[in-house]
Amino acid sequence: MTDVLIAGAGFAGLVLACDLARRGADLRIVEMNPAPPDHRSGSRGKGIQPRTLEVYDDLGVIDAVHGGGGPYSPAMAWDGPRQLGPAKFHRIERNEPAPDVPYPSMWMLPQPRALAILRARLKEFGREVEFGVKVAAIAQDADGITATLQHADGRSETVRAKYLAGTDGSRGVVRDAIGVTFASETIDPHPMITADVVIPELEPTHWHMWDQAEGGALWLGPLAGMKHAFQLYAKFEREIPDLTLESLRALVKQRTGRPELNVTELYFASPFGSRSGMAQRFRVGRVFLAGDAAHVHPPAGGQGMNTSVQDAYNLGWKLGQVLRHGAPAQLLDTYEEERLPVSAHLLEFVVQMHKDWLGKTKDKEEPRKGEHLQLGLNYRGGPLSVEERRDVPEGVTRAGDRAPDAPLTDATGAPCRMFDLFRGPHFTLLLLGGAELPVLDERTADAVRAHRIVRRGQGGAPDAFVDNDGHAHRNYGEGLILVRPDGYLGYAGPGAGASGLQNYLERFFG
Repeated sequence: MTDVLIAGAGFAGLVLACDLARRGADLRIVEMNPAPPDHRSGSRGKGIQPRTLEVYDDLGVIDAVHGGGGPYSPAMAWDGPRQLGPAKFHRIERNEPAPDVPYPSMWMLPQPRALAILRARLKEFGREVEFGVKVAAIAQDADGITATLQHADGRSETVRAKYLAGTDGSRGVVRDAIGVTFASETIDPHPMITADVVIPELEPTHWHMWDQAEGGALWLGPLAGMKHAFQLYAKFEREIPDLTLESLRALVKQRTGRPELNVTELYFASPFGSRSGMAQRFRVGRVFLAGDAAHVHPPAGGQGMNTSVQDAYNLGWKLGQVLRHGAPAQLLDTYEEERLPVSAHLLEFVVQMHKDWLGKTKDKEEPRKGEHLQLGLNYRGGPLSVEERRDVPEGVTRAGDRAPDAPLTDATGAPCRMFDLFRGPHFTLLLLGGAELPVLDERTADAVRAHRIVRRGQGGAPDAFVDNDGHAHRNYGEGLILVRPDGYLGYAGPGAGASGLQNYLERFFG
């Protein structure tokens, strides 16, 4: 019996597989499509939010992600061939790195390339995607899942797994197989298309936007790492045209009023609807839903793919604790308890953003700070957030918040980052402000890495990390801070006495 069967090798499935594989879990990940996507599969899901970049840092793929993509171009508004200036509502900010936020801006990486990076990382962990394999039927009992797999060659296979993750998209079979209701609505009744096209004459310096074009809006955005390639969005009042090279070439000339723009290649084209929806449940017994199987976002705001990654990251460490450290199965209840409210909130935000754009409220700017870069999203008040400190100063992170970065120096004086201490599948215990190092139960000691953080000139243990500029203490305050494996503060308590911490850790170890 395998530990986890993952149905679907998109972002949620691959991030979950990588996280489980590095924890030593036995897994299989199957994908119904016969081959990996390439540049002719479309670049959708290309906008990586800062919080997702932090996940990729922890998984060890951030260098490949940066090497394969590029920053978003600023948006430029047009009226036919006349350039109007920056498009205010569609503005995408480029922020400078800060001590607590090393990746402050959205990053563009076309979906096929991003998935290839994750597959390569999964292979380094000794696992590979099984393409051309579809989950055809599911049954579960008290001990596990029985799944029928249909292979591309017609062969049928029955497998047993302790758990099943349905990451097979909005049209996948897992959600329906477990009887979960999916409520959805159409945000914009107008038909739309997306396409990846080559336009050698168009300047790759901006997202070019003709919001008031006759017949419907047209956007052309340069695709990072793809020479002369642009992602095209177009809206139509009624029916969409044939999605041929000739038809899209005529569409671009007509709506831009720039006859010199010539679409020379068509990589991908597809109609799509602006819909939103969410599953009523994210878990039924031993089956979990993540990614598009759990929620579908309209394109505005760049939240869909990123929310999928965060789902997988929340679920992965919890499955790992149950499978490898004997944690009570009730821990898995917290996946839905934490992720469903966050997904609902993000969905509400994105739908409103899309409606604002439809209403042409051009005085508004697209809000991409904090919460909607997924940096400010938190699990405060959730089942795994325990704050026992009193009189916590304003601005200090609390239990349930994202654990921010900070520059440090190690015992040799070499520079390092707080994120360097977090990287890996372990819990991280921070001792700040003279907090005492507790004696941990032998069950937890190997899975919790403790680090003392001291101010410059404070002295302390020879292996302490030095917070030279005070960023760590400003962000975290003082006391015992336990950072969960997914980079959120789980427990925060006073510096003396460890009973609260040990009681907290009990729920993660058998």
